[in-house]
Amino acid sequence: MLCQDRRTERRTGRAERAMRRSDQVAQDMIEAFQRGAYAIGDALPPEAELCRQFNVSRATVRTALSQLQALGLVHRHQGAATRVTATEVAPVYVHSMRAAGDLMNFAGPTVREVHLIEPMIADEDFACELDNRPGRRWIRVGQTRHVEGRPRPVSWTDVYIAKEYGDIAEEVPTYGGLVYTLLEKRHGVITKEIRQTIVATNLTDELAGILDAAPGESALKLTRRYIDMQDRCSLVAISMLPSSAFSYEITLTRQV
Repeated sequence: MLCQDRRTERRTGRAERAMRRSDQVAQDMIEAFQRGAYAIGDALPPEAELCRQFNVSRATVRTALSQLQALGLVHRHQGAATRVTATEVAPVYVHSMRAAGDLMNFAGPTVREVHLIEPMIADEDFACELDNRPGRRWIRVGQTRHVEGRPRPVSWTDVYIAKEYGDIAEEVPTYGGLVYTLLEKRHGVITKEIRQTIVATNLTDELAGILDAAPGESALKLTRRYIDMQDRCSLVAISMLPSSAFSYEITLTRQV
């Protein structure tokens, strides 16, 4: 039984390494698209050539190409060349919403102010807020958002970054984009979807003080879990939005 367990562990380890290699190949190809190495309509090199270029197996190349296809960057058809259909990853993740950066509308552009960066371990109770894995290590980044020119914060957000990618936490205070794009740039972890949950709640006295709101004021708790191409969750953002400081907008398009 012990030998069988060890063989299973070795197979699992090889599979995880292969997935990481395919993620990196996909990210390298995305960067090549963005640099202009390929234009829309161009054919990619054959799989055998890509294997030599990246020094990986054909299975890894095929997984990477599948990731690019899922992101809408290439079109694959058996017996024909894989062709580039877009050179930028489209920021739309949910059919009924706009871009991921437009999930919340605060009546103007907002700026981030980071208040804390600290390590944490998810206990059994809090793990359900993240990825249901008690004992997993995270880096917590606590931040407020402000509309430019207005001192009152419009939200408090705790961003939880999986410990293995925690080095990006120190870049968050000066990074102008959304944190998931920083994870993609630094580690090649490509977000394929954002799973969002919204529940009604009330502000605690502590959060009310930070957000210059009334204690117990009604608010929305917005949780976003960022899922990568391997269906793993390595980034979670939990925002508290007081009713007096924000509006939430969603666009539904009629199917005809």
